[in-house]
Amino acid sequence: MEQRNNLVLQGTETFSRGQLDNVALDGGALVLDSVAGRCLQYGSYTTPEFAMPPFCNLNVSWNAFAPHNTMVEVRCRVYAGSRWTGWMSFGKWAPGYPRCSCTSQSDDGMIFLMGDTVTVATPGGGTGVQLQVNLSTNDDKVSPQVRLLAAAVRPLAWEKHSGHPLNRQLYLPEYCLSAHDPSFGRTMDLPLVMAALMNCWGEDILPEEVAYVMEDMADRTTGNAAFAAAAAGCCGYPCWQAWMDLADLRAQIHDGCCVAVQVERRVRGQRDPVRVWMGLRGFDHDEARMVDLVQLNDPAADSDGSVGTTMALVDFMRYFTGRAIALRAKPRDIASNRPRRLRCELVPGKEEGVYFFEQHGETDPLPEDFSGWTAYALHDGVAHATTAHRNFHCMERTRDGGIRFPAAQMAEGGRCSVYAVDQTGTMRVAEVRLPKPKPAPDTARPASKAQAKPER
Repeated sequence: MEQRNNLVLQGTETFSRGQLDNVALDGGALVLDSVAGRCLQYGSYTTPEFAMPPFCNLNVSWNAFAPHNTMVEVRCRVYAGSRWTGWMSFGKWAPGYPRCSCTSQSDDGMIFLMGDTVTVATPGGGTGVQLQVNLSTNDDKVSPQVRLLAAAVRPLAWEKHSGHPLNRQLYLPEYCLSAHDPSFGRTMDLPLVMAALMNCWGEDILPEEVAYVMEDMADRTTGNAAFAAAAAGCCGYPCWQAWMDLADLRAQIHDGCCVAVQVERRVRGQRDPVRVWMGLRGFDHDEARMVDLVQLNDPAADSDGSVGTTMALVDFMRYFTGRAIALRAKPRDIASNRPRRLRCELVPGKEEGVYFFEQHGETDPLPEDFSGWTAYALHDGVAHATTAHRNFHCMERTRDGGIRFPAAQMAEGGRCSVYAVDQTGTMRVAEVRLPKPKPAPDTARPASKAQAKPER
């Protein structure tokens, strides 16, 4: 547990303090209990009731390993106005399940859950939190595993601390909105930051793989931070939401951990300021100007070269909302089921420029309900730090499940890597060398004397 307004629950000792119904502890994780070697179909775990400082907002996080045919649902209830609310669900979660956030409210309408945030409008705020996680499986041979539960609140009277000054800059890959899947619009900023946080620990994951495994199907957005933390969790990284002040942020950087932070800023085309997720990668001091600086990665920047930016500390603290996402290195003994990648071949179709994925000698067309991202990247001879740094070009899916290269690329030829990420975050990847067209004959060139016809 970090501080009073941020609770992080993990490990056998901590989980054993809650109530286990048809649930057991295995290696520090919550799993379904078993009888005669078969997992029970349903189980539930309920935490103790936690007293919190009076708060107006609550955010919940979880990290789970949820194989195929398994499911996790996290719920919470809040103590406010001298009574507990009913249980409010954050939606059923599994990487391969169509995840949808929920909307619910208390009987008096003063406490309500929208997406990833519980808002408490009751006078005096909320003063208590309790979490519950429901596990289920349709396969008695396998159980989901919940490794981490977290609750973070924004206190009504937040005594913010600044901590000790710190000059340290960490490496954080820079990814830009304009260079990646445009279908999610501006909310793609969070998957970009989450991919960077994992890649700085040695992962090589595409932002699109993160986006489609955390997509909130309720409104087709990737702005749900609870789902973002869960997506990192199913990749094996301990990750949770938190409400942080400057002292907390400096402590994270001091420990060598970059952080996702939510900042209010103006975006081109928007009249009012919007909330954007950025990557915090360090603190600095400009001796010439006597100014403390914050080092950030802004995915909403105009180009890749301008993602890394510097902001005066006083300005950052004015625009920083307090919401943050912390992520730690992946333990070696943690099971994960993402990223999931299928190595394929590409074979040409009957139509010019159309290719099909092939696995083990059999054609594997993209299904009719495919609603993901397809793109290719040319081999440009540059050693990129991560795959996500490559230049991607979107492709078109054909009616029969193939992918179509643009005519201009077919005319140019070259070696390409092709990626297709479906709505579950599973990626097909293949390489192909497009045939280089033969040069057109030069008809304007005069025939040689040897080829000239003799005069009669």
